[in-house]
Amino acid sequence: MLRLVFITALILLPSIGSAEPTNFRAGIGAFALDIGHAPAGLPDGSQTGVSLFGEFPQSNHTASRFILYRIDGGDGVRLTGGETQLMWGMGLAQPGFRLYTGPAWHYDRMRVTRSGGHDTRTFNGWGWQIGTGWQYRAVTLDVAATFRDRHDYNRETRRAGLPKGDVWTHNLLLSYRF
Repeated sequence: MLRLVFITALILLPSIGSAEPTNFRAGIGAFALDIGHAPAGLPDGSQTGVSLFGEFPQSNHTASRFILYRIDGGDGVRLTGGETQLMWGMGLAQPGFRLYTGPAWHYDRMRVTRSGGHDTRTFNGWGWQIGTGWQYRAVTLDVAATFRDRHDYNRETRRAGLPKGDVWTHNLLLSYRF
């Protein structure tokens, strides 16, 4: 059986190397979460983290993206999470200019300050994202932002006695098409 698997792999290896590239993209990025009127210890846009993502354009006008991100700021801000995006726009599967928008769903785990120390809270909800970028050959550079449902975040600002604020994410994304 092992011999059969090995022979099959050797036969298929040349076809894998000469296969047409897909539109699947993987990349890295800079990520920021800006909570309006954020209490101490929550992201206020001045802390930048890192993101890893995968994107797959189903056509030139539709695509999906999944982003994993982390902020580990020296000022006590700790955040990990992910965002799934549905993208509708133009230029999503071909070289050149790209412009897109669509719904997003996020899930954040964040360290929050409490009277006795720190606790971890989960924030999740819908958002609406917009982005633009440029693809040159197999490399794409995008700048994107997501306006998020602020309900979960505003519980923390109210707890700190602060007014409600808008919640945005900002991304600078660099990807490679395989």
